[in-house]
Amino acid sequence: MGLDARRDVCVDRFRPVAASMVVAIHTDPLADVSPMLNEALVYGIFRVAVPFFLMVAGRYVLAPFLAHLPGSRDRMRRYALRAAMTYLLATAAYLPLMAYAGNLPASAPAFLRWFLVDGTVYHLWYFPALVLGLATCRVLSRFGARSAFAAAVALYLVGIGGDSYFGAVGTAGPLEPMYGVLFSCVGYTRNGLFYVPLFLMLGAVSRPAEEGVRARDGVLLVVSLLAVATEAFLTSALGWQRHDSMYLSLPFASWFLFRILLSVRPRARCPLDAVAPASETVYLVHPYAIVAVRGAARLVPVLVSSVPLFSAVLALSFAVAMGASRAAPTVGFAATKVLEAARSIIH
Repeated sequence: MGLDARRDVCVDRFRPVAASMVVAIHTDPLADVSPMLNEALVYGIFRVAVPFFLMVAGRYVLAPFLAHLPGSRDRMRRYALRAAMTYLLATAAYLPLMAYAGNLPASAPAFLRWFLVDGTVYHLWYFPALVLGLATCRVLSRFGARSAFAAAVALYLVGIGGDSYFGAVGTAGPLEPMYGVLFSCVGYTRNGLFYVPLFLMLGAVSRPAEEGVRARDGVLLVVSLLAVATEAFLTSALGWQRHDSMYLSLPFASWFLFRILLSVRPRARCPLDAVAPASETVYLVHPYAIVAVRGAARLVPVLVSSVPLFSAVLALSFAVAMGASRAAPTVGFAATKVLEAARSIIH
């Protein structure tokens, strides 16, 4: 999810908003208010959060590689390695929680699928998917930019048939055997092969509008977001969903949102600037925050309700993330001193 020093200001400021959307997806904040609104907003519109992060990676990591800029190959390799290391460390941190919940795989094949494709914890699927998606785009790019983009669209359409439209497509006569074989190998089509490449490619080809944001851009974004909300509600109501993260209109909504973020002329200062660096940590720690708040609900029953649950989890996640970001320099300094002492002893 990382951005470099060249990041666009409004893109950076949207990171904590996207992280908050992810927290909402995992806490159902409107479930007690209106299940229909919760389905349309949380499982529909808020699904732009992960595509946003993928498009950031596409713009700042994949785009230089596709343009054959000097050092871009090594930069992509380092970025993928960072994602893999983050995944390994996060998995280690969540092992106690997984063991307590009994979610550890029981066989070697199940372990490989769990670790390499589906993700060890429900939110950690992003990291192996990002690594696989970058590798997929790298392979597809050998056939040219247009062919790579067309292939990414085709993979996404296959993925939709195994996700929100599974009941209409995946169980249809001619396609049922294909999806049967597919789901014997993976748990979801929301992964690095079917889901991620398209959004990486969209990020790679994104450009800010020179004239800035126009009224038409806002209208297109609103229409596309409403289309995502409608798809989410209808596919759920019709019982088609095997999962609820891939929609036909989601790439359009993600594209218009990202283009607006790139094109808008930002104010000099914004409260989001202070919390933007904590966004990735919020993404990583919020499941533990959910467990903590649900435990606290035994003493404070109001936290059982959906809105207070979401609010408390979000506040706790950002508090932990901000605290960790402030402690990081001190921890890093101490670690450096320990390493220097170890080297002196060895030598």
